[in-house]
Amino acid sequence: MERLENYYNQIKNSPVFFGMNDEELKGLLECFNARVRKYEKDEIIIRQGDIISNIYLILKGDVNIEKDSYWGRRIIIARLSKNDNLALSFVGSKNVESNIDAVTVSDTVVLILGYEKCTSMCQNACTRHKILINNLFQILSKENIELIQKIENVSQKTIRDKLLTYLSNEAQKKHSNSFEIKFNRQDLADYLNVDRSAMSFELSKLQKEGLIEYNKNKFELRS
Repeated sequence: MERLENYYNQIKNSPVFFGMNDEELKGLLECFNARVRKYEKDEIIIRQGDIISNIYLILKGDVNIEKDSYWGRRIIIARLSKNDNLALSFVGSKNVESNIDAVTVSDTVVLILGYEKCTSMCQNACTRHKILINNLFQILSKENIELIQKIENVSQKTIRDKLLTYLSNEAQKKHSNSFEIKFNRQDLADYLNVDRSAMSFELSKLQKEGLIEYNKNKFELRS
């Protein structure tokens, strides 16, 4: 188990605790019996079928939200990184099993908080609880926007259109026509739910047509 004190400044700057002073944050972490845990690369944090009762805040590393099809093909739903939260959409549903796996892409450190403690107001209805609940709603709203973009990316009919929509959305998020993506080629294919070889062929065509330039995970969109 990692020492929470080693990550305190990072925890303090997380969107989950935005607007809290040191006294409020330390009291909240103690109240929730917060703990920090380290996971190695390719370790599963959440399995399909788990009943999720905690909120997981990523302090270090990257995590894939994945699901296997009936025939065993991996589909990447999202790639999460520092300051992102795992399974926030699931924890509020009692006795509902997770239908996703959360798998580490690299060595990862997470802050673990008990969900019921997070959402149950104390008797004094303290300010820190009000701030936390408001922050959680803001984070859920952001996650819903990301989900809508994911649906937009994968709902395109052709691999070419999936790629162009995904890259366009990434450029808009980064406010630049030059940006890096989170995925390698196989992960991008699994995210878009397409064949890797066919996707690589389409990327090469788009570059020859002058619509994009790329080198590994660095892309530039051309008009």
